[in-house]
Amino acid sequence: MTFSTKRFNLVVVVISLLLMLVVLNFPFKANKFGDITFHEESKNLALFIKREISFDKVLITKAPGPLLFYTPVYLLAPVDATDDQLWTYAVVFTFLISTISLLLIFRIATSFFSKEVGLLSVLLFFIFPIHCYYSLGILAEIPAFFSLALAICGWTIAFKEPNKKSGWIMLTLGLLLFILNRPNAMLLLGIGFLVVLFSFYKDKAFFKNYGKKMMLTFLIVGLLISGFLKLAKNITETKSVGSQESYFYYVAHIGRFQFREEPMDLRFWESDNRPDSRDYQNWIKNGAKLDSVITSTNRSYNDVYKEFIINDVLTNPFWFTRQFFIKCLYGHINIISKVQPSQFDLGPFKGAFGFWSLLLIINSINLIVLLGVGLFLFNEKNLIQYWIFWGITIALLVFHGLTYMEPRYIFPSKVALYIMSAAGLYRIYWIKKIINKIAVLLFPISISDK
Repeated sequence: MTFSTKRFNLVVVVISLLLMLVVLNFPFKANKFGDITFHEESKNLALFIKREISFDKVLITKAPGPLLFYTPVYLLAPVDATDDQLWTYAVVFTFLISTISLLLIFRIATSFFSKEVGLLSVLLFFIFPIHCYYSLGILAEIPAFFSLALAICGWTIAFKEPNKKSGWIMLTLGLLLFILNRPNAMLLLGIGFLVVLFSFYKDKAFFKNYGKKMMLTFLIVGLLISGFLKLAKNITETKSVGSQESYFYYVAHIGRFQFREEPMDLRFWESDNRPDSRDYQNWIKNGAKLDSVITSTNRSYNDVYKEFIINDVLTNPFWFTRQFFIKCLYGHINIISKVQPSQFDLGPFKGAFGFWSLLLIINSINLIVLLGVGLFLFNEKNLIQYWIFWGITIALLVFHGLTYMEPRYIFPSKVALYIMSAAGLYRIYWIKKIINKIAVLLFPISISDK
């Protein structure tokens, strides 16, 4: 870049810190320890490394990626640190990497488009600071968010300078960490292979510059992921009845009932939120039925649940198709599930009216973001160079549209979505005019440039 980013970087850090403090005092927050799995497993791994517990306490029952992020942080904490103290260490860490991610997002957008588009990309996150919300929980979301920013930054370097190894190394590392945090994003590698195949027939220049290196990258990432998942399975299989495979079938089983007979029920999938839900009650009943089959036939959990899921899809094509599209829409809708509308109290937003008014504002922002993405995709003539931007969005939507969807599963893809949206929205005259004025303040022209 030919301009100074010192002022911009400082503003990003200060605003990020202020937003974290604001979100920290919201009456609703992300689950402090998530579903406790990543916290407990990272804590035990750190204590094992410190030789405080035996190896039989080390488990990796879900995605291994979060442990690679949180374990080093927990190693910095005292041996006798409480869970709340460990949470503080983790939140400081997630704040740092989420802020670094925003700086990477700016550089990605600047490289592909302009500093103004980069500025708008970051402003979209400040207008709706969902990254701050997820930073307050020990979850996979922020590590995945950072990993995807790292991967796209690597592609940015590789695209500009195909022979520069640092770009391909960064892309490989970013994709590896991203998929380890979100194994559901594995489909991105398949989309990448299709892009290379398409370029071989339709875009020889792209294939010549990037095709072989992309194939090598995907192959390395695939092999490393296979190795990591195999290692996690070997560490865990003799110590726990749970596994990544059984967890997948558990989640996919929920997905067969999500929006099944109640397509407009957007409540979060928890008993506290939807005890009167017909879909939720049917899911519980069916789970009990399948468990009885396991007991009576002595078949494995995975076999019984897998058989039901496949048969249910084949025998209910209408429900399956409708569920898919509703899930894809639901992934871009934000619902506050931690507070009852009548008890809501956030600044000027009070009671049921304030609750629904805030949701309308939040989801209007989401709609504007999607509008920007649409403008970008419609106007951009060379979409192949942005394969990782739209590829990750398709990968996550397809996977969770076919299985089970929560908005947080789509959150990491906002790295790509917000950049594409900013590129599209910047085409609108009045938005362009406002961003240009802000850019003058953040990126002053030096005397030598005049």
